Amino acid sequence: MSAPSLLGHDNAVALWQEALDNGRMHHAWLLCGARGIGKASLALTLARQLLAMPAHASSDSHPDLLLVEREWDDKRKKRKSFISVENVRRISDFFSRSAGRGGWRACIVNSADDMNANAANALLKILEEPPPRALFLLVAHRPERLLATILSRCRRLRLEPLSQAQMSEWLQRDHPDLPAPQRAQLVLLAEGSPGRAHALLEEGGLELYDDMMALLQGLPADFDMPAAHALADRLSAAGQEPLFRAFMELLRGVLERLAAAALMPQRQARLTPAESQLLERLQPKHLEPWLGVWEKINPWIDAVERLQMNRKHILLLAFAALEAAANRPPNLAS
Repeated sequence: MSAPSLLGHDNAVALWQEALDNGRMHHAWLLCGARGIGKASLALTLARQLLAMPAHASSDSHPDLLLVEREWDDKRKKRKSFISVENVRRISDFFSRSAGRGGWRACIVNSADDMNANAANALLKILEEPPPRALFLLVAHRPERLLATILSRCRRLRLEPLSQAQMSEWLQRDHPDLPAPQRAQLVLLAEGSPGRAHALLEEGGLELYDDMMALLQGLPADFDMPAAHALADRLSAAGQEPLFRAFMELLRGVLERLAAAALMPQRQARLTPAESQLLERLQPKHLEPWLGVWEKINPWIDAVERLQMNRKHILLLAFAALEAAANRPPNLAS
């Protein structure tokens, strides 16, 4: 794990710096916020500062820094779906040793909401009686999944998505060859998350978005269900889990932006051209049932990842729900 140069999150850094300057460093900090906005990068930046690590050092090059994350599954060629209790027990072993350079020791858990029940309970025992001069930095995309007793022992740093200007700056810096129209579209689709923007570029997300919007443009009356089935086959093929997640997150974002723009005209500036065209054709009162579909998307993603549910089945459920929502009579949608 290495930290790219940090962009944004000035308020969180200021709170941390105040605690450090005043000698009131809490032993456990919870860095929470949307996925991909830089929580892990900030955690490593803060740990580096406390341990006086060189800027080029990685997390495994310092004896006083431990990174706990999901292990790699050689058989399935991807990371495991949870952090196990064996991973967390490494923390006790780590802190049982003297600090290699006579000062602080730091442990980053990325991400803490990936811990299973046994792992969470094991971490809680450590947090209840923390070793001296020990720092815990817990990264959490969905802190509501954590034990309340863990939350109560952490000081929270809430990170916000980057602004559109910051996202544009990041894309120009890290992807200078990206054409301006694609960069502008990606700023909107990434919703303030550099991690999400990077994943969309790596996984062909811009092309996937175009395919999705071509389908949605057929709503409410001319939805192309055969094309939807073909897309579902593509996204449910072996090895296409990242593309499935990208599609579901893109769909969630479209529904959220359309609903917000229908309720608040000033939010229409956040729509892509394709979304603006779709909003013009759909009556705003049709968007309320679409919100019902939006509310189901995250649980559907969780069902696929945690319960190994069939991706094609989930996608077809989403398509059917969208078609039903868009075709609902106006008097029932109010």
